[in-house]
Amino acid sequence: MSSIAPARVAPARVASAPVAPARRHADDRGSVLVLGLGLVAVCMLALTVCIDGAVALVQRQALLSAADAAAIAGAQGIDLAEYYATGASSATRLQPSDVIRLATRHIRGSTMPPGMSIERIWSDGTDVTVRLSAPLRLPFPLVPTLDRITVESRARLQYRPIA
Repeated sequence: MSSIAPARVAPARVASAPVAPARRHADDRGSVLVLGLGLVAVCMLALTVCIDGAVALVQRQALLSAADAAAIAGAQGIDLAEYYATGASSATRLQPSDVIRLATRHIRGSTMPPGMSIERIWSDGTDVTVRLSAPLRLPFPLVPTLDRITVESRARLQYRPIA
Protein backbone atom coordinates (compact mmCIF):
# COMPACT_ATOMS: atom_id res chain seq x y z
CA MET A 1 0.00 0.00 0.00
CA SER A 2 1.23 3.18 -0.83
CA SER A 3 0.47 6.09 1.14
CA ILE A 4 -0.20 9.22 -0.69
CA ALA A 5 0.24 12.33 1.17
CA PRO A 6 -2.36 14.92 0.52
CA ALA A 7 -1.04 17.83 -1.38
CA ARG A 8 -0.85 20.99 0.47
CA VAL A 9 -2.98 23.66 -1.03
CA ALA A 10 -2.27 27.23 -0.24
CA PRO A 11 -5.26 29.21 0.90
CA ALA A 12 -6.76 31.27 -1.80
CA ARG A 13 -6.13 34.89 -1.49
CA VAL A 14 -9.05 37.14 -2.10
CA ALA A 15 -8.11 40.29 -3.74
CA SER A 16 -9.77 43.17 -1.98
CA ALA A 17 -10.35 46.49 -3.53
CA PRO A 18 -9.32 49.47 -1.47
CA VAL A 19 -12.21 50.77 0.60
CA ALA A 20 -13.15 54.29 -0.29
CA PRO A 21 -13.99 56.64 2.59
CA ALA A 22 -17.70 57.22 3.17
CA ARG A 23 -18.95 59.84 0.84
CA ARG A 24 -20.57 62.86 2.42
CA HIS A 25 -23.67 64.19 0.91
CA ALA A 26 -23.50 67.82 0.03
CA ASP A 27 -26.70 68.64 1.99
CA ASP A 28 -25.32 67.28 5.32
CA ARG A 29 -22.67 69.95 5.64
CA GLY A 30 -23.30 72.46 8.45
CA SER A 31 -26.26 70.65 10.02
CA VAL A 32 -24.50 70.40 13.38
CA LEU A 33 -23.93 74.14 13.31
CA VAL A 34 -27.64 74.79 12.77
CA LEU A 35 -28.56 72.44 15.63
CA GLY A 36 -25.99 74.14 17.87
CA LEU A 37 -27.36 77.59 17.09
CA GLY A 38 -30.90 76.36 17.75
CA LEU A 39 -29.81 74.96 21.11
CA VAL A 40 -28.15 78.25 22.04
CA ALA A 41 -31.33 80.15 21.10
CA VAL A 42 -33.52 77.85 23.21
CA CYS A 43 -31.13 78.16 26.18
CA MET A 44 -31.13 81.97 25.90
CA LEU A 45 -34.93 82.05 25.81
CA ALA A 46 -35.13 79.79 28.88
CA LEU A 47 -32.61 81.98 30.71
CA THR A 48 -34.60 85.10 29.84
CA VAL A 49 -37.83 83.58 31.16
CA CYS A 50 -36.10 82.49 34.39
CA ILE A 51 -34.57 85.92 34.98
CA ASP A 52 -37.88 87.72 34.33
CA GLY A 53 -39.70 85.31 36.65
CA ALA A 54 -37.19 85.83 39.45
CA VAL A 55 -37.30 89.62 39.09
CA ALA A 56 -41.12 89.60 39.13
CA LEU A 57 -41.13 87.42 42.25
CA VAL A 58 -38.69 89.71 44.08
CA GLN A 59 -40.73 92.80 43.15
CA ARG A 60 -43.94 91.12 44.31
CA GLN A 61 -42.36 90.11 47.62
CA ALA A 62 -41.14 93.68 48.24
CA LEU A 63 -44.62 95.05 47.52
CA LEU A 64 -46.27 92.41 49.70
CA SER A 65 -43.88 93.20 52.53
CA ALA A 66 -44.84 96.89 52.34
CA ALA A 67 -48.55 95.96 52.35
CA ASP A 68 -48.08 93.64 55.36
CA ALA A 69 -46.29 96.32 57.33
CA ALA A 70 -48.97 98.90 56.48
CA ALA A 71 -51.78 96.54 57.52
CA ILE A 72 -50.07 95.85 60.85
CA ALA A 73 -49.53 99.57 61.41
CA GLY A 74 -53.20 100.22 60.61
CA ALA A 75 -54.27 97.53 63.09
CA GLN A 76 -52.82 99.73 65.83
CA GLY A 77 -55.57 102.32 65.26
CA ILE A 78 -57.92 101.16 68.00
CA ASP A 79 -60.76 103.18 69.44
CA LEU A 80 -58.86 104.64 72.40
CA ALA A 81 -61.97 105.94 74.20
CA GLU A 82 -63.48 102.43 74.23
CA TYR A 83 -60.14 100.92 75.17
CA TYR A 84 -59.70 103.22 78.16
CA ALA A 85 -63.33 102.77 79.26
CA THR A 86 -63.56 98.96 79.08
CA GLY A 87 -59.99 97.76 78.63
CA ALA A 88 -58.75 95.33 76.00
CA SER A 89 -61.67 93.13 75.10
CA SER A 90 -63.61 91.87 72.12
CA ALA A 91 -65.58 95.14 72.26
CA THR A 92 -62.45 97.10 71.32
CA ARG A 93 -62.81 98.16 67.69
CA LEU A 94 -60.67 99.85 65.09
CA GLN A 95 -61.32 103.45 64.14
CA PRO A 96 -61.43 103.55 60.31
CA SER A 97 -60.01 107.09 60.15
CA ASP A 98 -57.09 106.12 62.41
CA VAL A 99 -56.50 102.93 60.42
CA ILE A 100 -56.20 104.86 57.16
CA ARG A 101 -54.02 107.55 58.71
CA LEU A 102 -51.62 105.09 60.38
CA ALA A 103 -51.32 102.79 57.36
CA THR A 104 -50.76 105.68 54.95
CA ARG A 105 -48.19 107.27 57.24
CA HIS A 106 -46.33 103.99 57.49
CA ILE A 107 -46.30 103.52 53.70
CA ARG A 108 -45.11 107.08 53.06
CA GLY A 109 -42.40 106.83 55.73
CA SER A 110 -40.95 103.55 54.47
CA THR A 111 -38.86 102.73 51.46
CA MET A 112 -41.42 102.34 48.71
CA PRO A 113 -40.86 100.46 45.46
CA PRO A 114 -40.70 102.93 42.54
CA GLY A 115 -44.12 103.88 41.19
CA MET A 116 -46.05 102.23 44.03
CA SER A 117 -49.58 103.45 44.57
CA ILE A 118 -52.12 102.83 47.31
CA GLU A 119 -55.15 101.22 45.72
CA ARG A 120 -57.27 100.96 48.85
CA ILE A 121 -57.07 100.87 52.65
CA TRP A 122 -60.18 99.88 54.55
CA SER A 123 -61.35 98.44 57.83
CA ASP A 124 -64.53 96.79 59.06
CA GLY A 125 -63.76 97.40 62.73
CA THR A 126 -61.69 94.23 63.33
CA ASP A 127 -59.79 93.70 60.07
CA VAL A 128 -57.51 96.03 58.16
CA THR A 129 -56.99 95.41 54.46
CA VAL A 130 -54.35 97.19 52.39
CA ARG A 131 -54.14 96.88 48.60
CA LEU A 132 -51.03 98.24 46.86
CA SER A 133 -49.85 98.17 43.26
CA ALA A 134 -46.62 98.99 41.45
CA PRO A 135 -45.40 98.81 37.87
CA LEU A 136 -43.66 95.59 36.90
CA ARG A 137 -40.13 96.39 35.76
CA LEU A 138 -38.65 93.41 33.91
CA PRO A 139 -35.18 93.37 32.33
CA PHE A 140 -36.46 91.38 29.32
CA PRO A 141 -40.22 92.04 28.97
CA LEU A 142 -41.49 89.16 26.85
CA VAL A 143 -45.16 89.58 27.78
CA PRO A 144 -46.10 93.28 27.57
CA THR A 145 -49.61 92.77 29.00
CA LEU A 146 -48.26 92.22 32.51
CA ASP A 147 -47.55 95.82 33.45
CA ARG A 148 -48.54 96.07 37.14
CA ILE A 149 -48.33 93.96 40.27
CA THR A 150 -51.20 94.22 42.76
CA VAL A 151 -51.05 92.72 46.25
CA GLU A 152 -53.43 92.69 49.18
CA SER A 153 -52.63 92.14 52.84
CA ARG A 154 -54.88 91.79 55.85
CA ALA A 155 -54.31 92.21 59.58
CA ARG A 156 -56.81 91.44 62.33
CA LEU A 157 -57.30 93.08 65.71
CA GLN A 158 -57.94 90.21 68.07
CA TYR A 159 -57.83 89.85 71.84
CA ARG A 160 -57.71 86.69 73.88
CA PRO A 161 -59.50 86.72 77.22
CA ILE A 162 -57.16 86.58 80.19
CA ALA A 163 -57.58 83.32 82.08
